[in-house]
Amino acid sequence: YFGDLSRTVVRGRASERLKEAYVTVQAGQEVAFREIRDGADGRAIHQKILALFEQRGFPTGRIGGRMQGFFHGTGHGLGLDIHEPPRIGATQATLRTGHVVTVEPGLYYIGMGGVRLEDVVLVTPKGNRNLTRYPKFLEI
Repeated sequence: YFGDLSRTVVRGRASERLKEAYVTVQAGQEVAFREIRDGADGRAIHQKILALFEQRGFPTGRIGGRMQGFFHGTGHGLGLDIHEPPRIGATQATLRTGHVVTVEPGLYYIGMGGVRLEDVVLVTPKGNRNLTRYPKFLEI
């Protein structure tokens, strides 16, 4: 079975804007961790994260003629393939107990760089269990 993991790190000091983006992406992950459970709607979870990012000053869309912001899905299923249903993104998908999914919100802007944090969670009847044990830190 496949696993998946992403971390963003900066050698040295991160800019203030990148630090803000990092904290915002962490907050987006926390939204997903609170919402993922049996019967949850992946599209609704994704929309909540998009709204949070917008509220915190990180819009998504064509900026300067290029897609910037959070322009990929929040997550996807893992199993015999690295990317498989269910998706947590723009299309409707219902999460069920036993699904193993990624939670990988990200923000990407020309001139700032990008931030992505990705963990793997198991969907349970009343929530989820984070299977990722790797620490999160921005600066090294």
